[in-house]
Amino acid sequence: MCEQCGRPFSQIWRPEYESYTSFKTCPECRMANARGGINISADYTPHWGQELVHNSEARFKVLACGARWGKDRCSIMEGIDYFIKCLNEDRGSDMVPYALWWIIAPTEKVANQNWRELTHNLPKEIVVDVSKTTRTIETVNGGVIEVHSAYDPEALVGVGLDLVTITEAARISDMEDVWSNLEARLNSPGRGLEGKGGVALINSSPLGMNYFYKMWRWGQKGTSDWDPDWESWKFTTWDNPYMAVRGNEVTKNGRIYRENLERRMSKNRYRQDYLAEFIADINSVFPNYERVLRKAPAGLTDEQVNEFWRLWEEPEPFETYTLGHDPASKGDGKPVVIRNSKGRVVKIDQMIGLGWDSQWDRIAFYSRLYNGASVNFGQTGIGETIGSQLVKRGLTVFPINEQGRNKEKLVDDFSIVVEQQWCEIPWSQETENQLKGYISVNRPGQSTQYHNGTDSDYDDIVSALYFCFADFQAPALVLPGMFRMTGVVRAS
Repeated sequence: MCEQCGRPFSQIWRPEYESYTSFKTCPECRMANARGGINISADYTPHWGQELVHNSEARFKVLACGARWGKDRCSIMEGIDYFIKCLNEDRGSDMVPYALWWIIAPTEKVANQNWRELTHNLPKEIVVDVSKTTRTIETVNGGVIEVHSAYDPEALVGVGLDLVTITEAARISDMEDVWSNLEARLNSPGRGLEGKGGVALINSSPLGMNYFYKMWRWGQKGTSDWDPDWESWKFTTWDNPYMAVRGNEVTKNGRIYRENLERRMSKNRYRQDYLAEFIADINSVFPNYERVLRKAPAGLTDEQVNEFWRLWEEPEPFETYTLGHDPASKGDGKPVVIRNSKGRVVKIDQMIGLGWDSQWDRIAFYSRLYNGASVNFGQTGIGETIGSQLVKRGLTVFPINEQGRNKEKLVDDFSIVVEQQWCEIPWSQETENQLKGYISVNRPGQSTQYHNGTDSDYDDIVSALYFCFADFQAPALVLPGMFRMTGVVRAS
């Protein structure tokens, strides 16, 4: 029975969801709000920062916010307003669905939080059907809202979108791939108001200087990265008027809440999580990487520099060397790193542009050159092939499994080598960039994730380094003798 008019009506079987619809009103009442006539007020009073976002006419908006600023509420309410405007347009019957809004989150847990925020704030007058299983809402006038996880970026394809909301974008490890797929969907013909293209609102608290930082830069006028389709903002926790009052409350120890909060945290963590600052080394695995990088001495001629590196790479008789190889890296190179027993990296070769056979031949050459060096390499799907090919060339090999917690130990062990300055690594711009940008991301219930937190996706040299140092023996600490000599007798 229709809750509005009291007349009976039939539910409809939907095979794609293997369930019946759960409408509460009949078709006539559901379409009472004719296209162009949906006019609903929401219980929402934006604060001054949220109003800046709502008043912006930019197609793509990026919010970098401290905790509790209100970025999710701002994003959802902005989305509801735009979505209803799309429903009110006269688009023609060939647009299916009539309006489509995707909300993207980094994990299933965050996606569920967004789902609750959406269902709480979406006006019930426009809701036709809700599926908690698929996190899908169907609305009057043929609109659809879906909440997705960004766990598989390649799944975010195939449909034209009017609106995308991305929440906690800095915590999406494949954000560049995710955005590339979504932007293509937003450019589908007919999507967005007046067919001008779909829009996006992207929010997050910062996490280093990763791809989210790059997107935020696109919205900053006066910079070389600015794109006129974009606008971005940075708000601290205390820019929310409610949190400003809370932060200035005097506590029992005589300090205000904000001061106590800052004293309980590291300086960088407070700056990132509450002041919304982009800090390159906040999660850096190698914060003191510069201490182990070696350059040729200043003031040398080019010829002298070449001689310096020739001597650096020259094999020492009776020295023991180890090769580290990352066969699973991205790009067209699969680097090999060579070190001696004292921790000096004598050679880094990215082997760019070489096919598999050429790479194995070059590794074999290095092994023979450096006194029969053994090879530590990452065990991948083709690990058995790599091992057999290297053994066939007369090499001693040690395949290393880096799945799950194994990688965490490999990275942690090498980070100690770097921190204690037990190694020397020849400088190159690419090596510095990878060591500097290598960050760790901790997620509840999961092993620690590691990746390059800068604009580059590459961390292949770092991988080859931690394979190379996987069996490194730290220098023994020589302690002073803890004893006393007495009663020395001269023999007669």
